[in-house]
Amino acid sequence: MQHVRVFCAVLMSSVLVLGCGPKPDGGGGGGGTGVVKVDPLDIKDDAKAPNQALILGTDTNGGSTIIKLAEGESSVSVDSMWVKMGPPASGGSSPVKLTTAPNPEGTVRVGMYEEFSGGLGPQWRAGVWLSAFLSSTTLGKDLTDFKFTAEAGGNVDGASASGLMTAGYLAALTGTAIDAEATMTGIINPDGTIGPVGGIPQKFAGSIEKGKKRLGYPIGMRYSIDVNTGESVDLQKLAKDAGATAVEISDIYGAYELMTGQKLPKPVAVDEKEMELEDEVIAAFETKYGEWQAMVSKEWDRIIELDTAGQLPQGLIQLALIARGEVEVAEKLKKQGMATAAYKHIVDAWVYAASATTTSDILQSVQANDIVGAKATLHQIEGLSQLPEMMVKEVGLMKPDTMGGHLLMLSAYEKAIAGLAGYMYSSTSVDTTRMFLDNLSTMTPEQLAEFDIAEETVRYTAPTVLAIARAVAHATGAKESMDIEGVKSLNYMCSLPNVRRLATSFQSAASANVTYFETLVGVKDDMTRNYVMAMEPDYLTAYISANLPKLTGMPETLKTEWGEDSLPWGLMTLASAQLAYFKASTLISKWYSLGVQNDWLTGRATSVEHEKAFMNMLTTAERKARENARAASVAAGSIPVQARIAYQNARILREGDLADKLQALEAYWASSAYSQTAVMLARN
Repeated sequence: MQHVRVFCAVLMSSVLVLGCGPKPDGGGGGGGTGVVKVDPLDIKDDAKAPNQALILGTDTNGGSTIIKLAEGESSVSVDSMWVKMGPPASGGSSPVKLTTAPNPEGTVRVGMYEEFSGGLGPQWRAGVWLSAFLSSTTLGKDLTDFKFTAEAGGNVDGASASGLMTAGYLAALTGTAIDAEATMTGIINPDGTIGPVGGIPQKFAGSIEKGKKRLGYPIGMRYSIDVNTGESVDLQKLAKDAGATAVEISDIYGAYELMTGQKLPKPVAVDEKEMELEDEVIAAFETKYGEWQAMVSKEWDRIIELDTAGQLPQGLIQLALIARGEVEVAEKLKKQGMATAAYKHIVDAWVYAASATTTSDILQSVQANDIVGAKATLHQIEGLSQLPEMMVKEVGLMKPDTMGGHLLMLSAYEKAIAGLAGYMYSSTSVDTTRMFLDNLSTMTPEQLAEFDIAEETVRYTAPTVLAIARAVAHATGAKESMDIEGVKSLNYMCSLPNVRRLATSFQSAASANVTYFETLVGVKDDMTRNYVMAMEPDYLTAYISANLPKLTGMPETLKTEWGEDSLPWGLMTLASAQLAYFKASTLISKWYSLGVQNDWLTGRATSVEHEKAFMNMLTTAERKARENARAASVAAGSIPVQARIAYQNARILREGDLADKLQALEAYWASSAYSQTAVMLARN
């Protein structure tokens, strides 16, 4: 059997490789096992030793656990569940060989062997990238510390085996045997939780026929739909009746235990109180809240005026209602002393209120047969969208000299880049809106006054205005984060780590994720891409962020001006890579795992298919955020303020509507991400 090797690799050079001082007492790096105590920003020797892994914060006294890793190349075989759609649908499992090896070159090396050209689909390949990335970070390692390969036969696709493959890679890395009678299904999320998938009854039945006795499924999916009958099936009963056992899996640690029979050390979650914010951070949020509140009030007076005159078509009424709802929630949270969540909602209120009034201004010009005036309003707001570009440059002027400063710069970059994505999209969107307005210039005043013309104007104008408003809000948030997050909570002197190596790890995983999402929703060209971007703002951010370092225009100019080996370019590249990775992961969870539907106008979620599984994902993500906070506290000396802000936002958002709950999930993931970034910076 001939195999074609698909191999991806990127050679990285360091931005600046200087230490944070010698390790006292000469400890670490011996490849032993057991509990150790490490000092903040002094974990490199233990964490980077090739024959061991350092699991941070495994007890409440600040202890960490060193475990041995396999020496040299290590391989395991796992049986991946699959379902073949009929009719009738049927399931089974097929072997996947996973191999890991030390990677002294420090470059990204993830390869896939396939039996036929194109036999491994983009979703399956993305699953391999995710599995390699997360198995590394679970062990306190970088993707660049190992070489990963995956080998499968036939034609396969889908990412439902990514949880299984992550557990398999962990087994290979730790030299642990796989239980031949065990398998599982479930997609891996960026915080290590296991997300829902479809076709589980068929997958179970087919795997049991092949001798599997212990079968894992994602938490919250005990009752799953049989794709043949459309009826709900109790997976526990299905397995028991066949002489097997069904096991609910919440995260990668449960997956590893199912597949190996061994427990992997993990951080102990910090107490919720440790995720609270300093008084000065809360005060800064309250100050900025007042400024946004004043801007919303100005827009709201205009909305009331228009509504009273009966000049709001249905699309604008929808935007206004969302704005009002955001204001009401913001005011309630403000009164309850929840400044971080109140700030988030008042900013969202401004986005929708400003979009409603600006779209209304354009519509009024159209109805008055003043197409020139409508285009002038469009041109005026188009100029505002350049603010993100200015903010990216301003963030680049920062000179961080502490760990906290590095994280602050990354946080500001992420917000500015999210705004930049909106700005870059709006340039195309504005052209489409301008063409629509040009077409209206051929109509009579009577035609322009018709109601359906009003709705069409809103349809072509509101998404463009929303994109610009979001870009402005993100860019302003970047500016304000410099004040809000400027608490010196990680005040340790440390030189810039190998940022470009970290960025490449995230960039590789992000690119795979974006490609996966595009195949999932059918993005084939620029036209379909722009349509999906209008429907799903997270895709817009993920796509632009994933490609930012290689884009022409402003990014190319900044690379030349700053220098590819400079601090500003290095941190901007890392920020864009992280942002793309987590936004793309959110997209996959929403569209693949959870079956979320969005409103075409606002981009807000309106329904979710796997509600129970979603609620369990929220609960698990909350705990994971506090577990990662423990690791960050040990590695860097304290929990990053950015992680705590995201956590506090998530706590409130999860009590809101579906759109808020989805944002809460993303915020919990962001909290974990900032903690993980602190750990990665410390160990590099």
